[in-house]
Amino acid sequence: MTSRFESHAAAFIESVVAHCIRRRWLVLGAFCLLAVLAARLTASNIAINTDTTDMLSAELPWRVAYTGYQRAFPYFSDSLVVVIDAPTPDLADAATRRLSRALASDTTHFEEVFAPQADRFFREHQFLYLDTAALERLTSDLAGAQALLGRLAEDPGLNGLLALLEDIATADTAAAPARLAPVLETIAGTIDAFRDGDTTPMSWQNLLGSESLEAPTRAVFTVKPRIDFNSLLPAESAINAVRETARELGYGPENGPGNGLGSAVTIRLTGAAALGYDELYSVMHGAERAALLAFVMVAACLVVGLGSLSLVLATLVTLVVGLLLTACFAALAVGTLNMISIAFAVLYVGLGVDFAIHVCLRYRELSAGRAKRDAILATARHIGVSLSLCALTTAIGFLAFLPTSYRGVAELGKIAGAGILIGLVVSLTLLPVLLEILPAVRARHTARTARLLERTGAQRHPGRVITLALLAAALASIAIPHARFDHNPLHLNDPDAESVRTLADLAAEQSIYNIDVVEPDAASAARTARKLERLPSVASVTQPTDLVPDDQDEKLALIENLAFTLGGALAAGTASPLVPTDVEARLATLVTKLRAARPDAPLRPAFDRLAASFARLREDLATLPPAAARERLAALQNTLMAYFPSMLERLDDALAATAFTFEDLPEALRRRWVSADGRQRLEIAPSEDLDDNDAVERFVSDVRAVTGPGATGTPIINIEASRAVTQAFYQAFATAGVCITLLLLVILRSAREVMVLLAPLLLAGLLTTAVSVALGVPFNFANIIALPLLMGIGVDSALHILHRYKTTGRDDVSLLASSSARAVLFSALTTTASFGNLATSPHAGTASMGVMLTVGLAMTLVCTLVVLPALLRRYVQPTGSLT
Repeated sequence: MTSRFESHAAAFIESVVAHCIRRRWLVLGAFCLLAVLAARLTASNIAINTDTTDMLSAELPWRVAYTGYQRAFPYFSDSLVVVIDAPTPDLADAATRRLSRALASDTTHFEEVFAPQADRFFREHQFLYLDTAALERLTSDLAGAQALLGRLAEDPGLNGLLALLEDIATADTAAAPARLAPVLETIAGTIDAFRDGDTTPMSWQNLLGSESLEAPTRAVFTVKPRIDFNSLLPAESAINAVRETARELGYGPENGPGNGLGSAVTIRLTGAAALGYDELYSVMHGAERAALLAFVMVAACLVVGLGSLSLVLATLVTLVVGLLLTACFAALAVGTLNMISIAFAVLYVGLGVDFAIHVCLRYRELSAGRAKRDAILATARHIGVSLSLCALTTAIGFLAFLPTSYRGVAELGKIAGAGILIGLVVSLTLLPVLLEILPAVRARHTARTARLLERTGAQRHPGRVITLALLAAALASIAIPHARFDHNPLHLNDPDAESVRTLADLAAEQSIYNIDVVEPDAASAARTARKLERLPSVASVTQPTDLVPDDQDEKLALIENLAFTLGGALAAGTASPLVPTDVEARLATLVTKLRAARPDAPLRPAFDRLAASFARLREDLATLPPAAARERLAALQNTLMAYFPSMLERLDDALAATAFTFEDLPEALRRRWVSADGRQRLEIAPSEDLDDNDAVERFVSDVRAVTGPGATGTPIINIEASRAVTQAFYQAFATAGVCITLLLLVILRSAREVMVLLAPLLLAGLLTTAVSVALGVPFNFANIIALPLLMGIGVDSALHILHRYKTTGRDDVSLLASSSARAVLFSALTTTASFGNLATSPHAGTASMGVMLTVGLAMTLVCTLVVLPALLRRYVQPTGSLT
């Protein structure tokens, strides 16, 4: 920069500072009033939108496709997925029906509950969804169990079961079907578990011995919650409502081991709404934990770096006032912040404290032999120009994000750009006033840190430093091709969060990263499905017609034959009363008959185990008084027979099946596949594990080659969002680089100085990328936010060192022993203390941002305090200090 320009600028800044000091109480009062007003305006006008899809421009083609898909099928957005796990399918089925009905009645928290397995239509038509061969096996098995079902249906209690077991024991055991063995073994195991305190009801669906009818022990259904995006935790009330309802119904281990119907049932939540809730909660929890540590570490850095409580107090007050004014600007200029733009506070603290530290350390250095006011004015004259240039270049860097399609960062750029200018104003007005009001400080030309910096050899051996820097750049360049961007935002979440672990469990059983395509009609859907099914990256394609089973007439004939065979066996009666003395006598008789069975009978091992179990049970009952024995028997009856009536009911429903078409399906299912205007949805499942970026790319590319840009879904959104983000950053950094370079050329009027200034920053970027590759920390949607802060700190630090070097003519303080070098060091340490401890956050994205900031700041610091002084010593001549 020309000495004339610098002199005029320095004189102007000095006059402004002098004017503020003369009216210091008025200035202080004005800033206090502005801070209070800013705080009130911020509180009443600012809002937070936690919908992450709004952070990218709605005009992007893939966003247009997704928006159209949401309008046609709004039922898949921001849903809660309820996952129920139980020891038996009977428990899972009962829990699903009870919980889904309870949630459906809560219209305050939920718009809709979609639980097909609890819908009577699917209970009646479940057999039609089996293939013909499986249905034939099922009808044969059930026909063979007709006598057993009929006998138990007459007395569906403990007495009826004991009577049935007596008949089995005295029947021709040589001809007894082998499939009875697992039934008897299960009954014996249930009795033994009951004696040990496990009252989980026995599964009668499993006892039927047919996989075709057996339901899984996991049930999944979806809930559409009412989301309030103006809340910091939008889905919190709905999630709490699900959990409270589950507790009221008696589900969950907190209900105690004695509750056999509920304590063994686990209810977990996942889906977009739950994932978003857990992510925000982990971010907040990590920030709360980091805040205390950050406060302690920042305070320690400021006390050590500034060496004066007066300077620490002035710095903190200036920082708080500037932050409040910036927040007020955000509230008035943007209004609603998103999950990216809310990070303006992080950026402001990191750069705002940088300005204050430079002013305070330069003021302390110039206090030797000067009155307080003279030292403040000299500080303004010496450092005001470099501060202003730093603020201008950094603001340009942030404002370069405005024209990008990444709305989240564009808004962040607007707020941070304005915040930097606000930080400059308060550092050159409020901070000098506070320094004038607070007690004076003693001068300190050198310190231990200064001596350590001088020992780096940057100025004594510039050639060696430059050679090592070139070697480091060459080595770091090797790692650049291995840098990658992690497309999957799920990897940002806390891996131990319930929603993340539950989603991983579901992903192990079925594909969760499907692509959806909307076709105008059934014919188009069928044509597209046939093309997609031929792709190697596609495992399956589901279309609306797949929801209607084939061969219905043949299957209905089998069901009708089964219904005729079973006859009235499915009409369950009432269990006979339990009389302890009668039951004990029956148990003794049953044990005797089981032990008397032929030794070569095929059921002999099962008889022996069952006899031993009943004998031990009879011994237990003999030690109890009549009332306690009656309660014990009632509990045993519930454990053995609780779900027999519901199994009969389920089977009876299935025998009522009739032929149906797509139009006969429940409306809630139909509208998830065919929109109101007749468009049809295709669901495409991948054949590869999409946890791998390359697999995602292949899947998306193959599908789009068939469907065109209209396809949507999580894989496409992840890919396109990451492309939009990286493209936005490339565009912004390129724009910022060109603008900053041109500005520096205009002000410095030396291409050599500009190259010397920017070279260490490029090296820092290379080293940061190389270290992140070595640590296995990819760029992602979270840690990429750290790059603007690193850029701002890098440019600021380099400009301060350049300015100090060029104006060091009559200054007897060497460059690395100067306040400027110490300010660069302590500014970086303070920022690291503020945000580097985010690496301990449970939120993986926040932790990666903490790692990236720590690595980036370390590399920037080394390049600024080691490489840049060597380059300056070799290629730039000082021009003399300001007076």
